[in-house]
Amino acid sequence: MKVISCYVLKNFIKYLFICLAVLIFIYVIINLFDNLGKFLAKDALAKDILIYYLYLIPSYIVLLIPVASIMAVFFVFGIMTKNKELVALKTCGLNINRLFYLILSAGVVICLLTFVFQESVGVWSQAHLFTHRQEKIDKRPKRPQNKRSNFFYHGENNWVYFIKNFDVETQRINVVILWQISRENKIKKRIDADAAIYDGSWKFSEAVLREFDDEGNETVKKYKVLEMPELKERPEDFIKRIKPLEEMNFMEIYRFVEKRARAGENVAKEEVELNYRFSYPIITIIILLITLPLSVVLKKGGIAIGLGLSVAIAFTYWGLIQSCRAYGVAGLMDPLLAAWFPNILFGIVGIILIFKVPR
Repeated sequence: MKVISCYVLKNFIKYLFICLAVLIFIYVIINLFDNLGKFLAKDALAKDILIYYLYLIPSYIVLLIPVASIMAVFFVFGIMTKNKELVALKTCGLNINRLFYLILSAGVVICLLTFVFQESVGVWSQAHLFTHRQEKIDKRPKRPQNKRSNFFYHGENNWVYFIKNFDVETQRINVVILWQISRENKIKKRIDADAAIYDGSWKFSEAVLREFDDEGNETVKKYKVLEMPELKERPEDFIKRIKPLEEMNFMEIYRFVEKRARAGENVAKEEVELNYRFSYPIITIIILLITLPLSVVLKKGGIAIGLGLSVAIAFTYWGLIQSCRAYGVAGLMDPLLAAWFPNILFGIVGIILIFKVPR
């Protein structure tokens, strides 16, 4: 049994890597042809285009590992069925379920490795991909790291800033307006100041504070210096580029959700993405639950049919994932359910197939 297990596992890993490499190559070629006009229009160097796709490959690995797993299973058991090896093993009294458990165990390892890879290499490559695309492909100038002008910033406790000029080295703002927004989306306070400086807390010079009650009545106070220790934002917060979710690991997304939620913002998209980070790697195990019993019942033309089924299952699964994510982001579905519903549904199908399909 040990020899057979090693044989099946070795073939599964071999075909997994082959299928993954082929799928990544196809995706890269399609993407290259799709963006070739843009690359030529920007006069991008061949070296920079190559680096661009090297940064893109980790995201393709995470995306395509479940599809490669489906194809690897159909190749392994399709070839064994074609060569009558499964018949011979059954005749010798081998329980095929033991081979299933072996592949599912490999699936658990793949799931864990996918999660770790996604949260380390995947996030790192996305950050470098953005910078590389901005500087080398689109040829945009680097954003200044110590100054910003004319921007809005949404802070904690529903404070919204408009900052005319900000210098991080002096930690000084020239011309600033702040609004505190209530949960009913009404202005509670407004501060207009000629300048502000950070010294453990924000101090506003020549400031005018306006406060509005529930009836809209306004109270105006003027200050030579107005100190606001309740403002949680620090100077470095204003200079940071807000990373897209693809460049954050799950802990960064979690902190981002907490901060935005305290600011009263809608965080449905971020909550869906946070749950999706945990649900997506599990897809490989669920896909194996579905494909393993199917792979041993296909007879004539088993590999070709298996590859066709791989594409059909992958497209159906992906379509349901994207639909649920869209409903979650729109607030029509709970973020947790939006991320996990496809796995639950296909997991039930996989368990039924494991127990019901004859082998």
